[in-house]
Amino acid sequence: MTLIKRVSHGDVEGGRFGKYNIADNSTALIYRIGNTVIDSGPPNQWAAVRGYLSEKRFEKVLLTHHHEDHSGNGARISRHFGVPVYIHSMGIEPIKKGFPVRLYQRIFWGRPTPFTPSPTPEWIETDSGHHLKPIHTPGHAPDHVCFLEPDKKWLFTGDLFLATRPKLFRADENLAREIESLKTILTYDFQTVFCAHKGVVPDGYSLLEKKLDYFTGLVHEVKAMHSEGRSVVEITHQLFGKKDSIGMISFKHICCENLIRECLLVDNDVV
Repeated sequence: MTLIKRVSHGDVEGGRFGKYNIADNSTALIYRIGNTVIDSGPPNQWAAVRGYLSEKRFEKVLLTHHHEDHSGNGARISRHFGVPVYIHSMGIEPIKKGFPVRLYQRIFWGRPTPFTPSPTPEWIETDSGHHLKPIHTPGHAPDHVCFLEPDKKWLFTGDLFLATRPKLFRADENLAREIESLKTILTYDFQTVFCAHKGVVPDGYSLLEKKLDYFTGLVHEVKAMHSEGRSVVEITHQLFGKKDSIGMISFKHICCENLIRECLLVDNDVV
């Protein structure tokens, strides 16, 4: 198990980790800004993560959300390095008690060890002179948080960005809340996005605008097609095609049909 790739942008450093380096979403990044680490990487990559984090002193870890590719090494980091690990208050119980990890998740990421993280502070100061503001952005997960560095116009987005025109959606994602979160985040002044899977995205603000436009347009299109009598499966095949390998691998936990179903649940006043 090795560090796949290093990234850097200004005072931010990052490392990409994953068992299968197939695509961006099959690996995950850990970012480091001064004495602060953002996300902890997948649990089956602990040896590589530990080696990477051992290179420089750090004092705390901020988790964007509880999913295993982000929180997976939180318990080990806390125990091995003796540093606090923070997450939004809604993420404490899932990590403390454990949460369902399906077969495909265990294969790609591994199973995290339960532990008790601390609630994220209102502001986080780093020893490099940066300060980070947590912004609650639910949808992908109820506890999802982005971290804004307002002076540098940097935004650490966890899984809020991922792509401008996503086709796949988790069964437990909430599209309406994600649309609201995109609207919220776009009220802030930032430019560069640090995505947990895509990496450094210099034109991040404009791409998040495009993602919001895509979602709102898709909702209208799907609802129009459904009003004509087309089923979820028919709409999915027309818009995204019949091939969905990720859907098969994940037993429909991540698939195109989930996104179509969510479009139908979004209230008109949201879009």
